[in-house]
Amino acid sequence: MDTTSRLPGSLATKTRFSGRQAGPSLSAPTSPEAPPPAGETHLDRAALSQLNLVVVGAGALGNEVVKTLGLLGAGSVLIVDPDIVEKSNLSRSAFFRARDCGRPKALALIEALAQAFPETRWQSRQCEIADLGLGELAHCHLLMSCVDSDIARVEIAWAGLAMNLPVVDAGLGAPNHWHGRISFFAGHRSACFCCKLSPRRRQQILFMAHATAQSCWGAHQAQLLASTPTMAAITGSLQVELGLRSFFELRQSSGKEFLSWTFEASFGPDPETRRFSTPRSPHCPLHVSIPELRPLPHAQASARELLDSTGLATVELDWPICVYAGCLDCGTVWQPRRRVAWLRRYGACPQCRGRHILEKENLNCLDRDSSWADTPLIDLGLPDRHLYTVRPSQAGERK
Repeated sequence: MDTTSRLPGSLATKTRFSGRQAGPSLSAPTSPEAPPPAGETHLDRAALSQLNLVVVGAGALGNEVVKTLGLLGAGSVLIVDPDIVEKSNLSRSAFFRARDCGRPKALALIEALAQAFPETRWQSRQCEIADLGLGELAHCHLLMSCVDSDIARVEIAWAGLAMNLPVVDAGLGAPNHWHGRISFFAGHRSACFCCKLSPRRRQQILFMAHATAQSCWGAHQAQLLASTPTMAAITGSLQVELGLRSFFELRQSSGKEFLSWTFEASFGPDPETRRFSTPRSPHCPLHVSIPELRPLPHAQASARELLDSTGLATVELDWPICVYAGCLDCGTVWQPRRRVAWLRRYGACPQCRGRHILEKENLNCLDRDSSWADTPLIDLGLPDRHLYTVRPSQAGERK
């Protein structure tokens, strides 16, 4: 379904934004304490004070989202971002100051937020979402995606599906960022971000995360756009408003299908809003097999110990890990033991700091015959408090 409203004169033209659809219950086993029902309004403050939210991305959009959550009185917010504050962030983000340059974005942000909104519990993790242990999402009610890359959105989509969590994603677009987009994905029975992609685009993104050998790409430099703060404020506020509305509607639904939706607003020469639904794609690889997740028997457990504790045959990694890499500049060979996508974005040769890296061995799964079966999984670069996919036999590459 696609509904478009053109706003030829005033932006005050009344446009109905909320889409009321029926959907499945959110009573996931990973959220033992469901929040109380919303009151007379969707954004009842008492209900919001019981929510545990995870915000991925602490840039311009993420700053606006957490500001709005603080104003609304959200109970707990975990901010996940791997980057540090740079000078260019100061003119686009409400909470960063010159003294924060060089510090982790997520940490600088929660320190400012704790002063401004002390009623909310603020926490931070300096990592990408794919390096956050799934166990840290066990009490989360809603994932809020404020990232600027499609591979990060796919990683968020997988975390949401693995834990049966709804995800509200947003982004800025168009040549001058005059365009904002918000999408809501409801969990297992709903479409995810990957369902929205064309087969070609989906293949490109998953190849970047899963190829068995490839040289690292150069660092991406974001373009500085004057309209970013304005559109981030508009889009971030709508992301919170529409995302929370859909979250409470999902909770109160009777178990019927809940279509994922996208709302777009363009404020160029011809202002326009558009809303459409996305069905679940039968070809989406993230929906092929939703796993049963298992914790490690102890913090330093190896793949063999995990398999012995479960009686199963294969540990399937969410994302491949590079265990051997070589520098194409100086010839150094080393063991990164890091996620492949991380290596391609941040990796450098430990000897010459060169970025031309060849991945010599990547791991997608581990069984008892693997040469890495007795290495503690945490020493392979897997995160603390992670939950693992363990299968009776090797089912092949999931994604």
